[in-house]
Amino acid sequence: MGFLDKFKGKGKPGSAETAAAGGGVSGAGDGNGAADSSGGASGGGFKPDPRKARKFFEYGQTTADSGNFDYSIECYINGLRHEPESMPQHEALYEVAKRRKVKGGKPAGFGEKHKSLGPRPVDKMLQMEKVWAKDILNASAMLDFFSEAVEAVDKHPDLKNLAEVAYWIGGLLLDSLATVKRPKPMLIKARDLFVRIEAFDKAVDACRRALAHDPSNNDLMQELKQLEASNAMQAGGYNKTSAEEGGFRQFVRDAGKQQALEQDDTVSKTSSMVDQIIARRRTEYEEDPEDLDRMLKLANALVQKETDAEENEAIKMLDAAFEETSSYRFKVRAGDIRMKQMNRRLRELRHQLKENPGDEQLKQRFEQHRRDQLTFELNEFAERVKNYPTDLAIRFELGLRLYLAGQIDEAIGAFQQAKAEPKHRSISHAYLGQCYLQKDWLDEAIGTLEDGLDQHPVKSDRQGLELQYMLMNAYEKSAERNNNLEQAQKAREIGSSILQTNINYRDIRDRVEKVRALVDRLSG
Repeated sequence: MGFLDKFKGKGKPGSAETAAAGGGVSGAGDGNGAADSSGGASGGGFKPDPRKARKFFEYGQTTADSGNFDYSIECYINGLRHEPESMPQHEALYEVAKRRKVKGGKPAGFGEKHKSLGPRPVDKMLQMEKVWAKDILNASAMLDFFSEAVEAVDKHPDLKNLAEVAYWIGGLLLDSLATVKRPKPMLIKARDLFVRIEAFDKAVDACRRALAHDPSNNDLMQELKQLEASNAMQAGGYNKTSAEEGGFRQFVRDAGKQQALEQDDTVSKTSSMVDQIIARRRTEYEEDPEDLDRMLKLANALVQKETDAEENEAIKMLDAAFEETSSYRFKVRAGDIRMKQMNRRLRELRHQLKENPGDEQLKQRFEQHRRDQLTFELNEFAERVKNYPTDLAIRFELGLRLYLAGQIDEAIGAFQQAKAEPKHRSISHAYLGQCYLQKDWLDEAIGTLEDGLDQHPVKSDRQGLELQYMLMNAYEKSAERNNNLEQAQKAREIGSSILQTNINYRDIRDRVEKVRALVDRLSG
């Protein structure tokens, strides 16, 4: 039996496992968030109740703003029991959990960890999410949440967007495992969980990381090849899996932008289909204009048109929601759309300039737009850092804009903090090393780039090669300055490693020849 064969049919609608579980549950809980398990074996399907959920989410936001993070977590969990597919609310809960961590919040006690929220698979998922929310740096708690989320996906086929939650927490888990001393067993389990929700891109990532810790494992190598083949087929659409059939990854292309995804039953991006989605979302919103989750879904649908008119309508709705609720996430979403518009305009100007390279006025408009865009993004991310001081991913984005603006000292401060965040650890080290090189702080550049390379899981990928290339530069410069043969030899070794991995990487052949000449000169 092949590696992937063992996952076929596991927990899918109509399988023996799903039938044994009753094929779903009914009931959305009472007003206090208690589960109604009376339909647990009836196969009636889960029935979300957004109205009840919204009240809990509002309580959660209010109590978090007052600093009562434990009660806020309770509120969000109770709200999610009525609407477990609401990805924005899972993310809002995560923000509360990060603020609680910064304030010194303690992990859940033994009794709380083993408390039952109810018999439904989705209840078990939320119980694990609650435990994790009180200890967000605990990789084992994160893995438990991921595992229960995948179980809930299998057992609740009626909750089509629940796989997005599993994909999200699984991605966070992979990032967190970069700091675990012996991560291989957890990476293997994460890989298998990603396979179950057909997230082959993440399964490939997990398998590659596991292989990096055990490079001589032939079984892992063969399993990686199977996963890469499945990922290629999925990316090319050859498996013909639709969202209705559970193919979540058909329309999840960028996990870093999940908050902007249209959570819908289709993957078609044709104009007519997007218009249908907008019409349906608009009807849902007009039925209850006070439902902020419906408003957000309509805004996300409008953005799919990629036209100024629809995007401006979405921005207007989000700005109004921010004014009414003071919930900063709406202002963030509006800012994301504005940045998207600026990027589109920049691409248009670049294309026009490519067609008319001698047009000086066009060149000035292009440069002015770049300056205006950078100024806007600097202000946007500086404000976000103030509102989300514990979110190191945002701090990285600010550091990147500071670097592009030539504010090197400020960028160094941002990257020094951002490198503690697993997802951006490698690239933060790379930019930090580049900042040190620009200031001609060679010792600091070498130390930072070596740390980044040590912590990067795959030395042969694009980021790994870039870290090596920059480290080679730093050693070469230091060797020339100090007439240090040992440093020149290190630069030569690194260059040779890049050359053996990818002979076409940048100008590596010429650089290796130059470093070899330096070694010869210093060796006399």
